Amino acid sequence: MRLAIPLLILSIAASVWLGYGMNPPVAAEFGGLGMITLTRRLEWLLLIATILPCLILVVWVSINRASAWWLLGLSIVVAMLFVRFSTTTRKPVRILEAPSMPTVMEATLPSDDEMVIGVVFDGSAYAFPYRCLYRTPIVQLTDFDKRLIVIHSPHANSATVLDVTREVRATDLEYVAMPGNSTLVYNRKYGQFIVGITGKTDRGTEAIGVRDRVPTYSLSFANWRRLYPESKLMIPTAADADQPGVRLSPKYPPTLPDTSMPAETPIILIRTTPASALLIGDYAKPTHTRAGDLPIVLWRDRGLLRAFNRAVDGDLFLTYEIVKDKKGREQLKDTQTHSVWTYQGRCIEGPLTGKQLSPVTIEENVYWGVSREWFPDLQLIRQEK
Repeated sequence: MRLAIPLLILSIAASVWLGYGMNPPVAAEFGGLGMITLTRRLEWLLLIATILPCLILVVWVSINRASAWWLLGLSIVVAMLFVRFSTTTRKPVRILEAPSMPTVMEATLPSDDEMVIGVVFDGSAYAFPYRCLYRTPIVQLTDFDKRLIVIHSPHANSATVLDVTREVRATDLEYVAMPGNSTLVYNRKYGQFIVGITGKTDRGTEAIGVRDRVPTYSLSFANWRRLYPESKLMIPTAADADQPGVRLSPKYPPTLPDTSMPAETPIILIRTTPASALLIGDYAKPTHTRAGDLPIVLWRDRGLLRAFNRAVDGDLFLTYEIVKDKKGREQLKDTQTHSVWTYQGRCIEGPLTGKQLSPVTIEENVYWGVSREWFPDLQLIRQEK
């Protein structure tokens, strides 16, 4: 009995830590993200501390040194192991080969209103249905010499796509949890945690093997197909059939209190340093503002919201307006040099012909409360025009 009690206590304590140490609401009471990352790093030690006392107790009972009733305590251990390793807490990582993917004109989704994450990279377009990313929020896409990692945070309505080197492999990536409504990824090879909504490590640094962040768009399948008919489509599997194809609300309440507006308010997240936010709007006309010290302009291009640094040649800050040419067609023109620009930020006529505006990474319809959670310096800015 003297041995059975400490063995049972040790096993139950380790199994409870293992089972709930990466549960976001529980971890929030014991350090939040730090508790989750510590639990994942200690996972094997906790597993040994859970199973070894159980084996010793079983042997102790089998040689009649303790009552078999003590084995009932092991049911708690089994329950905790089920909590940790059940399919609801462990999500697979999906690997896609772009050459084998059909285009959106060759395949379709159950409904044209389903939401997809659209990506355009190096001249190629890809569509990732929400219903697929809910079940497998981490996807590796390989397209010959290109390799992308998609990290979807459904309860933040945010998707991060990273251009990575060959050193980053799907077999090394692992879904950990969703603290603060953001998917947390663990790279076992390098021992790094990547926060989905920021695309950086839990320490705020650039992850090993990541070259750049690729812009993403969240829109209906019908709209994406209209814009990019040659886009490759991620085909839902039978296991994805029961997953929702729409946006989800935040799952966990924000830890940073904010009375300025509801946490569920969708915003435009501008990924400058520090990050900024704009309220959702149509932005049919050029909208000028400043994100920190960066002068930017936003406009819609066939439904897609684009943002650019409107500084040219260092000290020329352009403002834009929509005018009509001699044939009545709308075009963008800056008011300083009267040059004509495309909606992709390239000057095609006038004194600045050939100039290209630098794009600014933005993400539309991200939730305000989640953004404030992961970008503590986030400021809500106002449009100037």
